[in-house]
This record gives sequence, structure tokens and C-alpha cells, in this order.
Amino acid sequence: MATTNPEEGIRRRDVFVNLAEELQLRRSGVHSAKMAENLFRFEEGRDLVGIGHEAERAIYYETASRSLVAVQFDKHGVYAGKQELLQRELDDPIAWVEAYGGELVWIHPRYR
Repeated sequence: MATTNPEEGIRRRDVFVNLAEELQLRRSGVHSAKMAENLFRFEEGRDLVGIGHEAERAIYYETASRSLVAVQFDKHGVYAGKQELLQRELDDPIAWVEAYGGELVWIHPRYR
């Protein structure tokens, strides 16, 4: 049986709540929890790094290709077909966040 760390569950929930609150502020409260859920669901094979300044694009680090991409999203989901390559062969997304984080309205704690 797998064991879970209760503190990690709390941290994940805190990150989710923080993102949903930011989306509510930026997107006029329209389906913020559903959008946050969709953003985290899209993480398979990639890590959510942050949310762009207009809160319409999510920034993901794709681990296999070591690429940073921006993907449009709304209450219905994340649109993988509408993504923009921001940087290739990136070993450290934190360095990118340090350089361009001012353009983001929300940054995942693991990249702060």
C-alpha cells in the first residue's frame, strides 16, 4: 500500500487554491476552480510553471523535450493545439522565470 505525505497534500491544495484565487481576480471570477483543475490535469509529462500576464495562457515546462511552451486555456480546458514555443533546450526553468517572471501574473511555488 502506498503511503502519502499529508503535508504534500496540503501544499498541493494550497497551490491549487492560490491559483484559483488568482484566476478569479484576473478572469472576473468565471469558473476559476474549473480552470485551475484543467491546468493541473494537463501536467502529465509537463510542469505548470506559471500564468501569463493576461491570464489566458499557461506556461509549461515539457520535461522530455526540455522546452517551455505557452498554451491557451479557458473553463473548457487547455488547448494543446494553440501553443507557442518560448524556449528550447532549457535545463533550468527557474532561470527563465527569473528573466521573464515579471510578465507572469502567477508563478508556481516550485519555480519561485
